[in-house]
Amino acid sequence: VVMRYRFVYEIVSLELQPTARIEVRKTFAPGDDALSGPAGPDRVPHSLILELLTMAGGHLIFRRLGEGRLPLLLKVREACFEGSARPGLPLRAMAELLGSSRAADGTVLAETSGAVYAGTEQIARGRLLYLCVSVPGVDLRAAAGGP
Repeated sequence: VVMRYRFVYEIVSLELQPTARIEVRKTFAPGDDALSGPAGPDRVPHSLILELLTMAGGHLIFRRLGEGRLPLLLKVREACFEGSARPGLPLRAMAELLGSSRAADGTVLAETSGAVYAGTEQIARGRLLYLCVSVPGVDLRAAAGGP
């Protein structure tokens, strides 16, 4: 059995011009296996909140670069956790593209800034750096579930 864990359930908004921004939504279900770690079943671990922020930025970069490159997290430049989240409550992650640059070999470096909210409370924020690479022989758009 192949299981695919989705960190982004819904793209709430996506703007690619003039400033690239995205808002996504995710709810971690009570009893989810991912909640069985040291934080206990009543709290979403910070690692999953950071992954949600990373996936939001990755989705934004993927769409902004024309879906031809796969964004891979290269570095967490800054991460701050200001609160916690409970399973069953919707989380919103917002990311904005700060900039990108292309290397001579065609790879792209891109940086995002973003935050995760539980209701109106900001529970995390960060700046992330991605390395965006082409994957020869793979249709990234089809792999991402695009038309």
